[in-house]
Amino acid sequence: MLISIIMPCFNAEKTIEKSIKSVLSQDYSNWELIIVDDSSTDNTENVISQYLDDNRIVFRKLDKNSGSPAQPRNLALELSKGELVAFLDSDDIWCSHKLSTQVRYVESNPNVDIFCSAYNLVSESGVYLSSYTPPKLANYKSLLINNSIGCLTALVRSTRIKSFNFPNCGHEDYALWLKLMRSGGDVLGIQERLANYTVMSESVSSDKKKLFHFYWNIYRNEEGFGFLRSMYLCLRYFINVVWFKYK
Repeated sequence: MLISIIMPCFNAEKTIEKSIKSVLSQDYSNWELIIVDDSSTDNTENVISQYLDDNRIVFRKLDKNSGSPAQPRNLALELSKGELVAFLDSDDIWCSHKLSTQVRYVESNPNVDIFCSAYNLVSESGVYLSSYTPPKLANYKSLLINNSIGCLTALVRSTRIKSFNFPNCGHEDYALWLKLMRSGGDVLGIQERLANYTVMSESVSSDKKKLFHFYWNIYRNEEGFGFLRSMYLCLRYFINVVWFKYK
């Protein structure tokens, strides 16, 4: 099966080379890497250009910065040709057997469309900080109180995702997972750690106050829940992330 790997980037000259190399090092070789640059102003494009002699790598650059990963990811989805779609941001890294391991689960679970795995959280210098292991199975109801799908580990059948877009709402990956899961089915969580998520000091994901606001917007506006239910789910999220999620 061909796997389309979606990689948005913006001013990622310091990190994107390691991310690209982690794709090139995969022991599963039938992939295409679609990199969409959100109009970087640094040396990102020159770093990427060193790898464009590999015809599996596709590069596009937006004329104007969109301000979030949503538009670059959506363009990459439009360009994708694979039967499976994976996601890797330009500061994260995959283990060399990430794709091959997940493909085995895909082949043995024909009724499941969405897969994810455990992953490490590391500092910008690569120091291990903590890890997260998703539940073996998750559904729409459980995702509402715990976003157990690490975007860098997600693998989705294209038949499930191709008719959807990432909404431009902040924490757009979580908003998309909820949209995908509304119609039912499970997410299969592989218990092995297959990736390293880099905790950047100035990233959105490191700012819990911003995330609380983003989650509120997802529950209230994207999912259309009432005030009390949205507040309850935001509080459950805060408890999960701050106290229980990572260990």
